[in-house]
Amino acid sequence: MQKLDNRYLETAFSYLSPEPEFNLFFIGDLETYGMEHDCVSCYTDDDWKTDTVFPYFILNYRGNVLIYSRDEDYDAKKVAQYLNEMDPDNISGKDNIVAKLVPYLKGRKCKPTYLAKMNQVGEKEKNQYSSLMKQVQRLTENDILAAYDLYLTIDEFAYTYRRKRKEECLEDIRQNICVNGRAYGIFEGDVLAAIVQTSAENKRSAMVVGVAVRPEMRGKGYAKAVMLKLCQDCLEKMEFSCLFYDNSRAGRIYHSIGFKDMGMYTMIRKAEA
Repeated sequence: MQKLDNRYLETAFSYLSPEPEFNLFFIGDLETYGMEHDCVSCYTDDDWKTDTVFPYFILNYRGNVLIYSRDEDYDAKKVAQYLNEMDPDNISGKDNIVAKLVPYLKGRKCKPTYLAKMNQVGEKEKNQYSSLMKQVQRLTENDILAAYDLYLTIDEFAYTYRRKRKEECLEDIRQNICVNGRAYGIFEGDVLAAIVQTSAENKRSAMVVGVAVRPEMRGKGYAKAVMLKLCQDCLEKMEFSCLFYDNSRAGRIYHSIGFKDMGMYTMIRKAEA
């Protein structure tokens, strides 16, 4: 593979721009870190010439690999062989592109999700939850440990968090809160009851991630309140927000506040994950 440097940033942005929703993580990471940061490395085919279009584009952010190609018939076997050697924690991207890798990858399992997009917060829901939204706080670096403790109470997150060192988990949350995103929450006393974060924020958009409510504090409207407040604030300066979901119940909640489905996005994890 050919490793790319910052000379090719604009080439990368141009290549990714026709599908900004599916390439939101790419764009956010490149805007924040460029191609020469310790956190990020970027690659394309070793036969690529600078006066031609990328055959595909790969970005590795701290062991999480993104893959994109405008050509569904790209050389998936070659890319997969490279990824098998790299052995990243996760591989993700637009479903029809990532799916081409699956037959050639070893010891992996797929997790397809829906990608949804919001351009405007639903007024009905915003009015309904206006009083709760006033309780929502933007979290700071001082709240990282509270966020970590909340996520450990949720099976969906706890499994991933317990596979990593605590310091790594805290750094992941810090990056979202302080570097490439933001986080909002509601407290009950000193206890963080609900949280939502963004990741890969860029000039046009943000990815909504990590929506969670403590099990014993559910049913109070906290999830919608933090989501609505975060999306409202993001959309004051951005064109759109996106998120992933993988079940109909979550889909109904997100659709009710203004998200609309864009298509499928797939993550490929190690089989033991």
